[in-house]
Amino acid sequence: MVPFASGVDLPWSLPLTLVIYGIVVAVAVWIYRDAKARGSDRAVLWFLATLVFTIVPVLVYMYLNREAGPAR
Repeated sequence: MVPFASGVDLPWSLPLTLVIYGIVVAVAVWIYRDAKARGSDRAVLWFLATLVFTIVPVLVYMYLNREAGPAR
């Protein structure tokens, strides 16, 4: 158990879960901003799909935009 600031012991899985969700949110924001920069009208849909389904939309988005190169 990891001691919490208030003295309550937390399981190891809680900090790990928070880190993973933080990464998922960061990737979702990155996909949203990239889709907006490319002029996509479905940027919000990409964002929500990434939050809900995590890795699958990321792979699909990268596959669909592989030819375009980096957004400017």
